[in-house]
Amino acid sequence: MLKKHDNAVLVTPIARWLPEIDDADWIGIDMGCSIIQNAGKEVAFAIGDFDSGKLDENAPFEVEIHPVAKDETDTELALLWAQSMGYENILLIGGLGGRLDHTLANLRCMLWKVPQVVLLEEKQKISVILPGDYEFTPEYRHISFFAAEPSVITLEDFDYPLHRRLIDEKDFYTCSNSISKARAFVRLEKGRVLCVQTSLQ
Repeated sequence: MLKKHDNAVLVTPIARWLPEIDDADWIGIDMGCSIIQNAGKEVAFAIGDFDSGKLDENAPFEVEIHPVAKDETDTELALLWAQSMGYENILLIGGLGGRLDHTLANLRCMLWKVPQVVLLEEKQKISVILPGDYEFTPEYRHISFFAAEPSVITLEDFDYPLHRRLIDEKDFYTCSNSISKARAFVRLEKGRVLCVQTSLQ
């Protein structure tokens, strides 16, 4: 496949919403390619075992078919493929709300294999924070931070600020925070943290 953009939008078969993005390559995970087509967008590539539907043999895009019996999920295959293609930004649409085991696999894949991916839904956004400085705006009502390993985090201009706090996998008090100003800042000195932003109640 010829990569046309620096952004990739990967769509699973359970996606019920697609973002309005023009400068991206749209990638179908299994029959997620049909959702992309039905939305009037061009599919650049499709990958999976295609056990969730019948793929058009004359599909006008490149397809990579894998066996049903395999070690990876279709989404993991697609994320690893997008990473190998060198996409700067990878969005995963339809990674939540289906089977719980698949949701957990998606989150674990983000945390440990493809940390640059952002899992995006209509009212939720999940990303991985690695050591560095980050800026957030109050686009979402709630924001939570879950450590995947021992991590040192600072939260500024949040309703519940923290200063160089050590958190680990057993800590959940970093759930359901909010941004109190026009901007808020996060510094992660070490570790790996899952950031969940949501406007759901």
